[in-house]
Amino acid sequence: MLHAMRWVVVSAAIVGASIACAGCAPSPIDSRLWLQLDRQGNVVYGVIGDRNLAGSDPKSFIESLGGVTDYWDGGSVPDFIDPTVGATVFYNVSESADRFDDPVVEFDLFVTSGHRPGGSSDTGGWFAQSQSSVYTCYRLSVTFVAGSVWDHSRSHDYGEDRLVCPQEPVDALGDGAQYREPWEFDG
Repeated sequence: MLHAMRWVVVSAAIVGASIACAGCAPSPIDSRLWLQLDRQGNVVYGVIGDRNLAGSDPKSFIESLGGVTDYWDGGSVPDFIDPTVGATVFYNVSESADRFDDPVVEFDLFVTSGHRPGGSSDTGGWFAQSQSSVYTCYRLSVTFVAGSVWDHSRSHDYGEDRLVCPQEPVDALGDGAQYREPWEFDG
C-alpha cells in the first residue's frame, strides 16, 4: 500500500511539473533552420580546427576568419546581411594575453540561418509558427600557444556572460526571425 501511494504522489508530481513547465521550454526549431544555422556556425570552428587557416597568431586568425565570414564594425548598418541567406558575422574583436602571457583573440558572433527552403515548415504543428529564420549570438575566445591554436571557449548562455545580440543585425533579418540560445545548436 505504501509503495502504491508513493507511485501516485511521484506520478502526480511529474505530471504537475510537466504542466507547470509547458510554457517555459522554447518552442521547437524547424529542423531545416537548425541545420542551416549549425552549418553557418561551423564555418568559424572550421577555421579554429585547421592549422593552415587558423594561422599562428590572433592577427592571422582574424584575417582567415574574414575570408570565410563577414566582419561588422558595429557602427554602420550591416546592409551586407541578406535575410534569405545564412550568415556568420564577427564583431567586437579584441586581443589580449592570458595569465601565462599567451596571445588570446576574443570576438562576438552573430549567426543566422537564412530563410527556410521553400518558405514553409517541415512538419507543421508546432513548427508552423512565424519562424522565417533563426539567429543566435555568443562570444568566442581563442588562445594561441607556440604559434598555433591551443584552446577555444564560448561564452556562457546565462548570467553576465550571456551575449545580447545587437539590434542592427537583428533588424536586417526582418519580421519572423527568432532568437535562440546558443546551446540549442550544440550537438
